[in-house]
Amino acid sequence: MRVLVLGCGEMGETAVLDLYKNGAFDEITVATRTPGKAAHVLKTLEGRARRLDVQPLTIGEGSSLVELMRPFDVVVNCVGPNYKYEVVIARAAIEAGISLIDINDDPDATLQMFELDEAARRAGVLLVLGLGASPGVNNVLVRAATDQLDEVEEIHTAWVMAASDPGGVALSYHLLHSLSGRALTVENGRLVEVESFVDGRETVEFPEPVGPLEVFHVGHPEPITLLRTYPGLVTADDKASFNLPVVNSWIRNLGAMAREAPSPVLVDGRTVDPMDFAANYLHQRCKALVDFPREGALRVHVRGRKGRRRRDVFFSSAGLIAQGTGIPASIGASMLVEGGVQGKGVLPPEACVDPQEFIYQMLTRRNVAKLNGWSEESPWAEAATA
Repeated sequence: MRVLVLGCGEMGETAVLDLYKNGAFDEITVATRTPGKAAHVLKTLEGRARRLDVQPLTIGEGSSLVELMRPFDVVVNCVGPNYKYEVVIARAAIEAGISLIDINDDPDATLQMFELDEAARRAGVLLVLGLGASPGVNNVLVRAATDQLDEVEEIHTAWVMAASDPGGVALSYHLLHSLSGRALTVENGRLVEVESFVDGRETVEFPEPVGPLEVFHVGHPEPITLLRTYPGLVTADDKASFNLPVVNSWIRNLGAMAREAPSPVLVDGRTVDPMDFAANYLHQRCKALVDFPREGALRVHVRGRKGRRRRDVFFSSAGLIAQGTGIPASIGASMLVEGGVQGKGVLPPEACVDPQEFIYQMLTRRNVAKLNGWSEESPWAEAATA
């Protein structure tokens, strides 16, 4: 089996290391715009009978990207930011006739990806949309929760990212593009607009070392995909905060500046694209935060009915962002070629990933996450009249 990993930033590097240590592949190829870095990463790997290779990657050259993909059994896309590159890479995978795992977390790219569903089905391939931490792990945990219910009414996902663990600069582009203004949430069974880091304030209890923290609606794909997977939903939301919470304001203000500033802007006597300046500024400012907790966390709460009782199912987890994002993508790639991820077209994780196998694989990586799950029940009639 052969796997192609696109991108070798923090998430891509983590995916490659996990594929090498735990994956189902004989050959691992990394395609990246920084092949020297990837070659250095691969040189640290030894002792296993796996063929390793590095290829240069330039996104936008459609035919060369298609030809690069053709020899492989699955592609793992860790190139960011997703709103720039997601659809281009997905179209190439469809043309190459190869299934793809990605870590997309931009809602506008998610809506564009669903427009490719019919083309992917005709090509007989599966594009797994957003199999990182959030979206990704939380979506699979939602599936694990809904499998315990006869009817589903509400789905609430929430996450906290440690400001001192900001990932690569591509993540900062995502934050400013998607989390600085308009967001979508599901209310009364339909998608409605809200404001990121302004609306939906509530305190959520996350596992240690995070603890209780105020979260807000944010511009993420979960409400979009969950409503598509569970069309009878009354409520679905995705809420988040940074730890430190002041970073929420940094994202809103820098994102507004990048959208509203004339392009380009003059910085230290040279012209710079506003988004390039804002993303690099945010990334460096977060990296300068020291002596703060580096673990993030997520929490899933699904409410519905089991028999004649209302059931609330909860999961919570904590871990580092690179491990929490790159390793789920690695697990998804192995599960896809082994039959644990099934379907055709463009599907989110809750619609195609076997939750029990995925959770088992996550728990075998003991450095990835602390995972807790529990449920609470009350009589349905009593709940309906409360």
